[in-house]
Amino acid sequence: MSPPVRAAALPADLLALPAGEAARRIALAELARAEAARAALAAGEDPEALHDFRVALRRLRSQVRAYRDEIARAMGRKLRRRLRRLAAATNPGRDAEVGIALLDDLAGTADAAERRAAEPLRARLVARRDEAYRALLADGLAEFDELAGRLRDRLASWTVEVRLDGGEDERPRPFRAALGEELARHADRLLGALERLGRPPDPAAAHRARIEAKRLRYLLEPVAPVLAPAREPVRGLRELQDLLGGANDLAVLAAELAAEAAEAERSLVTSTAAGGARRRRRGGRPGRAALARGIAARRAALWQEFEARWGDRPDGSARALAAGLGELVEALAET
Repeated sequence: MSPPVRAAALPADLLALPAGEAARRIALAELARAEAARAALAAGEDPEALHDFRVALRRLRSQVRAYRDEIARAMGRKLRRRLRRLAAATNPGRDAEVGIALLDDLAGTADAAERRAAEPLRARLVARRDEAYRALLADGLAEFDELAGRLRDRLASWTVEVRLDGGEDERPRPFRAALGEELARHADRLLGALERLGRPPDPAAAHRARIEAKRLRYLLEPVAPVLAPAREPVRGLRELQDLLGGANDLAVLAAELAAEAAEAERSLVTSTAAGGARRRRRGGRPGRAALARGIAARRAALWQEFEARWGDRPDGSARALAAGLGELVEALAET
């Protein structure tokens, strides 16, 4: 593979550019980020390479989704579907990595029974991670290389029709207008999702809010260097996503532990029914129960932190974020 193409820094007049040009420049920058992460992933020397590759693909997909009138239609449905499938292929490995890291962190405060109870689950996650890496390296990176070339061809140029015969002139709108519209739409979705969280937060509603926060952050981060009012909302969105993401990761780990416990019980019943000795691993049920309590306690602590920072208070982060996003939409509407 040739060295990854490095995208030039986004221009200072990005907001004044035609929306089609600016959207393509941003998408090309995200594609270059993905190419760099792909090279690191293939080299196998960076433990965060899979995470970086996954995030780069998600950021690219977010830009394509946001500026569908400007670039999504030019890409076509087939390329968009291929990009979606490739991004989804990175999920199992990265999810397993997160689960392993959480288990290792929990082991620092766990007793011997909890650590023994965590061993089968950790082994399962390690096997899943390794298999996901093998599949990605065997097929996924080659798929990305071919896809990246086609995406670059589609994104590197665009056509504008300007009528000189007296017909209606369809000159392109400036990027600031396209950005303002998308920002308003995403902000409404996020703030609505936060209002629907409930107390304690419903896991499905919290997951929806996390996705909305991530999409809004991906929309703002590329323009933050040339749009100073976007920087504070980006910081708030990152904090919000970290809290919601941490709680979601713990919920996923709790479900994995419950599945491992159910499998262990089924194996025990099958072995006993076949005449085997009824033996349990040391640290079995009690260890798993204690580990589950530890996961639940950490998740509860995250929700307490969330409530303290993002609860509905006059000085809370949610109201500050809403105010910042509103000011940003107004600023973009100014000509």
